[in-house]
Amino acid sequence: MAKHEDELDQIKSQIQEHLVSSGNYDAINKQLKLQLYEAGWFDKMSQIANRELLENEGTRNFDQLYAFMKPKAEELVPAKVKEDILEKIKAYLNDIIE
Repeated sequence: MAKHEDELDQIKSQIQEHLVSSGNYDAINKQLKLQLYEAGWFDKMSQIANRELLENEGTRNFDQLYAFMKPKAEELVPAKVKEDILEKIKAYLNDIIE
């Protein structure tokens, strides 16, 4: 199974490299940021982080705060945003495969 995961990681890395070199990574990233901003995701994340720091009296270091925030950040991405970005990536991959 580790070999399969290594191969999958390698494919993901190749796709990302191709996205970056073609300039599509930046375009997709900008769209993602815009949609997250419009959905209020950044504000929600800021509120959660501030509340967590206040409740723990600022004793959390960056790594602890990151570990706490990461699953919440992923969970709070609106389904529509995920769908839109996934469609962009699929369309890009279909273009380069054909």
